[in-house]
Amino acid sequence: MVRYLAALLSLGAFLAWCPPASRVCAEDTLSGMRASIAADKPQEKRRRKKNDSRENLWDDDSREDSSFLGGLITAFLFGDDDEDGDEELEYVGFHKTIAGRPEPEKKKRLIGSAICGVLFIPVTAPRWLLNDEGQYANFSDYPFSDDAANMLITRYRKRNRKFMRARYLSEYGDNFGRQQKISSRILLDTRSRIGVDASFDYLREQTGGSEHDQTWLGDVNVVLRFAQSEQAEFRAGVGVAWQADSLGSASGANFTYGGNVYLSEPHMVDFDLDLGRIGEAGLTRFRTGYSFYLHRLRARLGYEYLRVGSFDANYMSGGVGIDF
Repeated sequence: MVRYLAALLSLGAFLAWCPPASRVCAEDTLSGMRASIAADKPQEKRRRKKNDSRENLWDDDSREDSSFLGGLITAFLFGDDDEDGDEELEYVGFHKTIAGRPEPEKKKRLIGSAICGVLFIPVTAPRWLLNDEGQYANFSDYPFSDDAANMLITRYRKRNRKFMRARYLSEYGDNFGRQQKISSRILLDTRSRIGVDASFDYLREQTGGSEHDQTWLGDVNVVLRFAQSEQAEFRAGVGVAWQADSLGSASGANFTYGGNVYLSEPHMVDFDLDLGRIGEAGLTRFRTGYSFYLHRLRARLGYEYLRVGSFDANYMSGGVGIDF
């Protein structure tokens, strides 16, 4: 299974790097990124007319739509909350429902459970595949230092094992065009499964002649290692993403999801997906790579897709890291 996963990650990176129709857009520049991040003029709020009143809410289409959608979502997720047992009519939006009917309520609950199950597959599937039942994880001094690739899974904690693990990675990336970047990443992980994942990127772009443009991107996230085994680990978390340079700065929320898969010694494959927002621009970042370990040191070759607003770039990268 691990070999198939590594092959799929490599294929995905190749397809993303070689799109069917590649083109260079004027917006795929750092100045275009700033224009996307910069806040637009705030829209004027709709003021209520003087003759508007609470008794005449149905004349307001927006209130009517929100009332209908709110009632529909409530009914869809939670069903009928009437517990008096009376067969009276209740109004949900524009629709009439008869309280006390068990069959529609069961169907709604079943649909809601199915939706929740699909949404949580990225979390439940790795836990099931790794047979993670909440056992203790004792970190190795560094990957492949013990018989276990990454950590030793036991029912009991071992006092002679370290409580925290730190990883540092520095990389140089290039899109074989006008743009380059230097990245640094720090991952602090604990035996309690809670950690911190932070990355800092310096982006540089040739604008013509000897001139260039530059900016900084970064994110800091609190992550939870929700699935783990001696050969793999998966984590997810939320945090803050930001952009800053001499022309200004902006920030926003970020969601991260990723993991590491340890192959036969000394090979490791990793991936990360970031989804968020910086200012008014959406953020999408996908990273994957292959690492070769030499004791605590590792050499990494990777691929990264980065999209911030109208800025869209693919990078091939190489770097070195160390595990503590």
